[in-house]
Formats: sequence, C-alpha cells, structure tokens
Amino acid sequence: MVVSDMDGTLLNDLGVVTSRTAAALKRADAAGARVVIATGRPVWWLGPVIDAGFDGIAVCMNGAIVYDIAAQEVLSASLLTADVAQEFVADLTRLEPRFALAVERAGTQLASCFAEESYDHPWADGVFQRVPRAELLAEPVAKLLVRGTEGSADLAAHARAAAGDRVAVTYSTDDGLVEIAAPGVNKGTALDRLAQGWGIDPAHVIAFGDMPNDLEMLSWAGHGVAMGNGHTEVHAVADEVIGLHHHDAVAEVLERWF
Repeated sequence: MVVSDMDGTLLNDLGVVTSRTAAALKRADAAGARVVIATGRPVWWLGPVIDAGFDGIAVCMNGAIVYDIAAQEVLSASLLTADVAQEFVADLTRLEPRFALAVERAGTQLASCFAEESYDHPWADGVFQRVPRAELLAEPVAKLLVRGTEGSADLAAHARAAAGDRVAVTYSTDDGLVEIAAPGVNKGTALDRLAQGWGIDPAHVIAFGDMPNDLEMLSWAGHGVAMGNGHTEVHAVADEVIGLHHHDAVAEVLERWF
C-alpha cells in the first residue's frame, strides 16, 4: 500500500503532480500496490490528483471522509456532531476570543466569521458561503476550521486545552489555521480501516507526509517518510526524511521499487 499526502508532499510548488511523480504512482498501481491519497483537503479540491490521472481511493478531510474517485462515491464518513462542535466553540472562545470559523461537509461548504467586527476574516468569497453561527454549527460536520491571529501551533494548543477528548485537533499549515474533527478521526485511523479491508498489514505500507496532520499516518505505516520541507514534529516520527516536494522526492523513493 502506497499512501501520499497532497500539499507539500505529492504536489510541487505550482500545486500540480509532475509527470514523473504521476508515472511513479501509476507504476506502483500497475505492480499491484494499493495507491491511496490521504489529504486534509475536501473532496471537491482533489483536482490536481484527478488531473494527473488518479482515480482511486482518497482519504479526505484528515480521515473524516473516504471517497472513491472513480465511482464518485463517499465510502465512509466520520462526522463531528453539532452539539459537541457547539460546546467546543464556546469553550475555545473563552481561551481565544478572536477567530474565524468555517465548516466542511461532504458536498457542501459553509463559512462565517465569528470574531470582532474589525477582524479581517480569511475565507475566500465565492468559495465559502456566509451564514450565521447558529446555522454554521447546526448540523454535523466533517471538519471544523478555526483560523486565528497567531500561528497554528499556538492556536492548536489553545484548541486542545478547550477540547479535552471531545474532538481531534490538528493542523496542516503554519498560517494560523487549525482543523477539528470528531474524536479519534485522523488519516491513520482511516487508512488502518482501509488496509484491514484489503488484508494489508501496516508493515507493508509506505506513507509520505509533511505536516502535523500526517503524524498518525506516518506513525501507523510500516515505513513513514517525511518530506525535507516538512514540519520538525513530522521529521521526528518518520523512518526516513527525503528531499523537497518540488523536486519529485516522492517519485525518487517510489522508483526504488517500481
């Protein structure tokens, strides 16, 4: 089983899969390996791997959604309930009063900013719909997004203090964005369920990643590979640290076997 994150890992600095990397993935698939994309992105932002010819299984939203690209079908969904999301947001507000919120659902994306009136929200017009807080948190979500005015690591620490064991907290960028899911939801747990269904032992899995939302995945895989451009926490858990995402580093590793 071959698993790869997208941003900062499989995609180059232009946000595309190079022909060399696409060829390496195709050779792995042709040799009988199960090739899986595991990303924090929602289903509707899988374009770069689809454009590169990938039509297999994608673990999306950090494990909350497992999606079959060829069938255009959600295979499983692990959702954060509305009441828990509401409680978490209320508790986080007491620790970190200035932040913007958005949610991702499996097919719909809603967003709104619940900070000071002067706070400049980061959600792009035309991508996120604006709705009141009550509507934003009224239904179960695949992923709750929190963006603050500080770095992601600091905001994540506040989020974990507010969360306890009610939600899973991670981040995939250092620009102040933190990602919240149902407890126990991460790339590693979603991939483990897939591997069990396919009869694959984790020892026979190679996984590539670069950010803290890849930690569980790399720890679970028999061979966890961190990108040279990756986070220091990811380097610490990886079995191997390789080159940079924009230098076809994933392809260089896969070419050892395929």
